[in-house]
Amino acid sequence: MELDIKESNAVCILKLKGRLIGGEPVNQFESAFQQAIAGGHIFLVIDLESLPYIDSSGIGSLVNALRQANKAGGTVKLVNPSSFVGKTLKMVGILSLFEVYGSEALAVASL
Repeated sequence: MELDIKESNAVCILKLKGRLIGGEPVNQFESAFQQAIAGGHIFLVIDLESLPYIDSSGIGSLVNALRQANKAGGTVKLVNPSSFVGKTLKMVGILSLFEVYGSEALAVASL
């Protein structure tokens, strides 16, 4: 999995490309958002447009990102989840925990 990270003020945009699955991809994502939050970037915008697949470990790490951001006084916004990812998050009942936007710009503007 590839991860593009952009940080500005208290916002961190994480663009995920590939599959968010247990093992190295989840470890990489967890490390990235933990470093962002520790660095004061407590508003996470997670771009899922180029993420065709997520497994239970990936879902767990999204919820973990939300929990840690909330604890720091921030939040997590999701951008453009692929069809499979959106359906999967809805099916397991966690999509409603997140605000979902059609573009990074809209998600950032909402903060």
